[in-house]
Amino acid sequence: MKYALCIAALLSSLTLLRADDATGKAGGMSKTPLLLKQGGTVGNPAVFDGKGMVIDLGLDVTDHAWKKDGDIWTSSGRLLGREPIAAGQLAGLFLDDLPLSLPRDVAAEKLHPEHKEHCFLAPSALKPGQMGYAEDGSLYFRWPAGKSPGSTRLILPPKPGISCVSIACSNIIVRNITAKHAANDGFNIHGRWTGIRIENVRAIANADEGISAHDDVEMAVSDAEIAWNGSTAGGVADVDRCVTSYSHCTVHDNLAAGFFMAGKSHLVTDSTIYNQTRDFVILKGTECRRERNEWRQPPAAAP
Repeated sequence: MKYALCIAALLSSLTLLRADDATGKAGGMSKTPLLLKQGGTVGNPAVFDGKGMVIDLGLDVTDHAWKKDGDIWTSSGRLLGREPIAAGQLAGLFLDDLPLSLPRDVAAEKLHPEHKEHCFLAPSALKPGQMGYAEDGSLYFRWPAGKSPGSTRLILPPKPGISCVSIACSNIIVRNITAKHAANDGFNIHGRWTGIRIENVRAIANADEGISAHDDVEMAVSDAEIAWNGSTAGGVADVDRCVTSYSHCTVHDNLAAGFFMAGKSHLVTDSTIYNQTRDFVILKGTECRRERNEWRQPPAAAP
């Protein structure tokens, strides 16, 4: 979730698979972001049916020359030449679909405010499932429980700011797409677009949110699975002045809340939320109605 992100500048810098180019790839695998900008009318919306299309932007770095010290692994220099990303918002690496969080070293930032969001916890201070960067740009992480070398792929997101699916039009139905391993959102919507419907999609293992609406977007989402996304806000984060609804969705295993609502008005109904630290975060002044949802809280820790 990037509150000040300029979508026009971002899209102009990317190689994108446009809707007409994607038609022949429906139902298959794509390594290219999808831009949808051809809408219909209120009475006759455009339809983009991915027919099971999987957009997976991740880069497999399992066979990189990792330096191994117990459960701490460190890349040999910058991983694929990448600069460190800012700490505190995004996941920087995935173990299969499990996002690794990138916490800020707040104590170090107080001493070096000029390096805000670029002070990282030392390897010895990491909890399982966390990562950081060394001074030379090397990426390091601590293996979490349940993931083992030899049976786990290490997946690097693409360059920063890239989403799997970007919707830039009104009156469109988007369905039957899996979006995963984006550096930004699985489904990203900026602008003043209305009449957007997203149906039967999976937003899985993206570095920021699975689905995120911004600005003045009006959107309805139904029958979506939103899981293992790395944002420190939520699996869903709808912000600014947007108006959104979610129905019959399954939201689980995201690093933060299931839903982070900071837009104008939201409705979430008949949805299931589990394996989340929180079900909803609703900012002050945001209207969010919740009806017939089930939150399966994690079991209490043993005494």
